Amino acid sequence: MRIVFVTALGTVLAIAASALDVGKPSPAFTIQKIDGTAMPLTQFKGKVVALAFIDTECPHCQNLTRVLNGIAKGYEAKGVQFLECAFNDAAPQTLPGFIQRFQPAFPVGRADRGPVTEYLSWSILKPLYVPHMVFLDRKGVVRADYPGESDFMKDPEGNVRKQLDELLKPASTTRSAHPQGKSTASATAPSHP
Repeated sequence: MRIVFVTALGTVLAIAASALDVGKPSPAFTIQKIDGTAMPLTQFKGKVVALAFIDTECPHCQNLTRVLNGIAKGYEAKGVQFLECAFNDAAPQTLPGFIQRFQPAFPVGRADRGPVTEYLSWSILKPLYVPHMVFLDRKGVVRADYPGESDFMKDPEGNVRKQLDELLKPASTTRSAHPQGKSTASATAPSHP
């Protein structure tokens, strides 16, 4: 009986522990642009990074792209780099049309699901709802991780601006944000798995 309980407890803790380590350096991750060019996150050190993981066919992700496109123009001069990474199975085929349709003012590329879930420290036992946003400070440290089902996604425009403004403050006043501490999962239907 104890073995079953310990095994079940271990499984529950492994699922609950799925999230990036906020306050720690970002794990290595590379996004492939549609022309095949690699974009490692390390190339953006020195900038605040707003990284959205998306599904090119998800309406919530398409809306987030529109929102980020508007925000990016005002924050680019402040040293913010916006990025999107599509990881749905159809991304290799749909990404060119997605880019043509939404005309993002920032780089958009793709990665396979495995490296994305590994980067996000996401358990394969949990659905991964999108869009999912991660924010890095100028040193490449993870400062916030917001899954698609978090309250953060209820007002992406306001919340992205608020998060960026916080990260652009002098280092002594910047604080970390994590969905378990700052935001809770929404009771409404989640975004797109």
